[in-house]
Amino acid sequence: MLPDNTVVTVDTLVEGVHFDERLSMEDVGYKAVAVNVSDIAAMGGSPTWMVLSVSMPSGFAHRDALIYGISDAAQRFGVSLIGGDTTRSPGPLMLSVTMAGHAPKPVTRSGAAPGEDVWVSGFPGLAGAGYLYATPPDAALAALRRPVPPVALAQTLAGRGIATAMMDLSDGLAADLRRLATSSGVGISLRSAAFPRHTCLADYDAVQLALTGGDDYQLVFTASPDHADHVVSLAHEFGVVLTRVGLTTDALECVVDDREWPSAAFEHFPEVS
Repeated sequence: MLPDNTVVTVDTLVEGVHFDERLSMEDVGYKAVAVNVSDIAAMGGSPTWMVLSVSMPSGFAHRDALIYGISDAAQRFGVSLIGGDTTRSPGPLMLSVTMAGHAPKPVTRSGAAPGEDVWVSGFPGLAGAGYLYATPPDAALAALRRPVPPVALAQTLAGRGIATAMMDLSDGLAADLRRLATSSGVGISLRSAAFPRHTCLADYDAVQLALTGGDDYQLVFTASPDHADHVVSLAHEFGVVLTRVGLTTDALECVVDDREWPSAAFEHFPEVS
């Protein structure tokens, strides 16, 4: 975050790591923008501009579709593409977006205090099912291909001083809430029975997906219990599913149903034992 409340983020998508044939090139272009919008929104910001770097293999035949997806998302979220770079890649397709926005009342992941509610938006684990299973439900594939971060909700939570700490949910509740807890110096206690469950995941381990699935690009935030009714009213106002899934604690540990915190399903650089 810069002194004038400009917030900046960067995110990279790599073929074979972040996407495969389940995403069309239009989906990939859209998602490269949307995942950065999610980061800006989670700080309470409005995205303004972005620069894009693309590395593509020789003979890449889907440039028009990729550009269409990028333009579609940029128009949807009100972001201007002001520049970038295109290079040839000897390997997979790679896209990296750097995006800026303005956050009048920025929220970080470090402001939570013990005794606050932990809330999530949407259905954590839905997009993860789209990526982790060979034949996932249609709704899971749609969530994977075209994430829709709740930008207006995030801006309102920040602007009205409701969210004490907030971040986007990209790597699953287990990984992301641990980061929030560490930054804020609190513990977290989750109750899996409270997790929102999408109807299409009735035959799947929805709890494990929510904890470790990732790729949701929804919000996870903390708020005083005094704001619970206000949060519920915002869910109705913006048409967003918001669920209270746990509490922050002063125990400096993270637990689910009083059991050990799970490991992430995917890590870019897993520790070597």
